[in-house]
Amino acid sequence: MKPTFLAILCLLATASAAQIDLSQLDGKITESEKKLFQLLGENGNSQLSISQENDHLKINVISDTMYVASLCLCIDKKKTIVLHASAALGKVNYKSGGKGQWNSSDKFDWQMRESDMSAETIKLRETHLKEFGWVANTLGMGSRREAEFIISRSLLEGKDISLAAGLMPKSDPENIIGIPAGTSGDCAAFTLVAGPPEPTYQFDPERWLKIRL
Repeated sequence: MKPTFLAILCLLATASAAQIDLSQLDGKITESEKKLFQLLGENGNSQLSISQENDHLKINVISDTMYVASLCLCIDKKKTIVLHASAALGKVNYKSGGKGQWNSSDKFDWQMRESDMSAETIKLRETHLKEFGWVANTLGMGSRREAEFIISRSLLEGKDISLAAGLMPKSDPENIIGIPAGTSGDCAAFTLVAGPPEPTYQFDPERWLKIRL
């Protein structure tokens, strides 16, 4: 049976909603782009802001010149996904072991070391987003003070989403900047931000920033 005209329109709308333009994922956040984002949290002059577009979540990080920008996203208090952006991208999953302890046997599987904006590299970023559910610019791109994360909603399947960040500044790499200040816990641990990650950390997502999808 041939699809109806209405069915075709629905399929086209779904395909359009699933796509996102990565040609602007360059590590440079313009003033017009900033207007589309809402401030989530800050620590000194370091900021996290958020925007939602169709099937994706965008998180921008602005700070001093950074070596690493690391996000911790906790889903329903059961799973924490750590997204690492430095000279490459990496992801690690932690599961709650109770009493604030979170465990993982994962190591960062480094991907996407490319730092140019060629059509070929943009295509690689699109593939990374599709396969792993997220992508970001590497920290060698753009101003080196800004990091742009794009995360698929499918990676964050849950009702209770909490966010924290750990940023490694070039000026003092061992002094990790945590957001939210004072309550980011081991999301701002040096080993987690720099890698390789430890098998166990202490997280308290109840004290992190809340995201409404």
